Amino acid sequence: MSVLNATESAIESPDWQLSTKESTPVSLVVQQRAGVHIFPWMRFVWAEGNNNTVKLAFASHMVTVNGQGLAALLAAVAAHGVFRLIEPSEREAQFGVRGSRANKYTGPSIESITVELFK
Repeated sequence: MSVLNATESAIESPDWQLSTKESTPVSLVVQQRAGVHIFPWMRFVWAEGNNNTVKLAFASHMVTVNGQGLAALLAAVAAHGVFRLIEPSEREAQFGVRGSRANKYTGPSIESITVELFK
């Protein structure tokens, strides 16, 4: 399966938002519990990962995403199709629920996001 085909059929998740087919985002918004980082895709260097961890390297920062079912996220990142990553609250991550009604969620999900400045 090619990256583009995987992106087109990527599983939706409440923890990341994909761009529409008509547009490609110019930046990636990383929304953590403690704050927000915005990284322009033009400073994107490389990505690697598997179903449990995805690492995104930008020119000055490393973004590490931990969770489950993240292969779909990695495919979307490869095509620059993601415009927002959302770290769930501690309770949402701990109990596997999402949304204001605390619905049980078992699909691809993010448990934590770390952003580190390269030194």
